[in-house]
Amino acid sequence: MPRPGETAPAHRHSPGAVRFVLEGSGVWTTVDGDPCDMAPGDLVLTPGWNWHEHTSDGSSRMLWFDGLDLPMVEALDAVFFEPYPQDRQPARAEHNLSEARFAGAGRRHVEGSVTGALDPRHSPLLVYRWTDTDAELTRLAAARDTAMVSLEFVNPNTGASVLPTLSCGMHRLRPDRRTEAVRRTGNTIFVAYRGSGSSVIDGVRFDWSPGDVFVAPSWSAVEHLAAEPADLFSLGDAPVLRALNLYREQALDGPQDVRRVFEPDRVP
Repeated sequence: MPRPGETAPAHRHSPGAVRFVLEGSGVWTTVDGDPCDMAPGDLVLTPGWNWHEHTSDGSSRMLWFDGLDLPMVEALDAVFFEPYPQDRQPARAEHNLSEARFAGAGRRHVEGSVTGALDPRHSPLLVYRWTDTDAELTRLAAARDTAMVSLEFVNPNTGASVLPTLSCGMHRLRPDRRTEAVRRTGNTIFVAYRGSGSSVIDGVRFDWSPGDVFVAPSWSAVEHLAAEPADLFSLGDAPVLRALNLYREQALDGPQDVRRVFEPDRVP
């Protein structure tokens, strides 16, 4: 993340990436000439081979989570990187053009997760605002008396996942109600945005609070329990598994036995 007043040099690479903002203000990411303002809870896309750079107006720092499909692209021997000829790419004076283009048009989310649509193209909407996501989670929570409600961010044109290789989701947890334990093919990274709680992954309990990141490997049993109202962001590779007809999931008959509690390494 750039420090106040800095600009990260423009570049592009074949791996696709997403940014989920945790805190801060005064920063925007320019994607192929479209400056996308960033705020806490926003999801910003930097699709593969799109020029992008990050700019701070100098008012404050910002912290976000970066997620890329780099391991898969590297395994396919398809990693390419190119710096822009100058430090900065030409950018329009008006910000958030992709957002303006889809104002009031197309769905930004689906309940649960995408199950059918596949698209080799990335979403043309580059920024998904927390205000919209929060409103949709609030609506789902009011309509569903469940421990957790979930949504996936989607391409407003096709209803497919936002990137052909990555799915992005948001999950709202009610306190003191354990979610069903479920196994899924594909790897999932969780980022705690608001609230605190714990997740059991294959019998190991991981306690989390805002800013923590934890990972559920493919076919691991996962369940969540919030200590207070909580929101988790998730990033996964389900679109690839679905495209290859390898995606499957299985609900366990009951909660897992906790064999141990994860203790993170402490840096002196």
